[in-house]
Amino acid sequence: MNKANGGTPAGLLWNAGYGPDICYHPLGGVILGKATDNYGRVKGYDNLYIMDGSLIPGATGVNPFLTITAIAEHCIHEIVENDFK
Repeated sequence: MNKANGGTPAGLLWNAGYGPDICYHPLGGVILGKATDNYGRVKGYDNLYIMDGSLIPGATGVNPFLTITAIAEHCIHEIVENDFK
């Protein structure tokens, strides 16, 4: 990955920084607005919600924790307001 993109290995984590058995920030799988509505409600299932990195369709370019947090807050506000009155 580094050779193809001109990067350098991160020596702080794991021996060479990369390995075939490591996925640093897995995202996707239950895409917001496709497998769910725009608030993480899984289509076709009552009371099943997704509010994690699986809602994001691809890489965010950096550690995605703030993006995931913002999406979760967006979803939970709507769900609490409208599904649990």
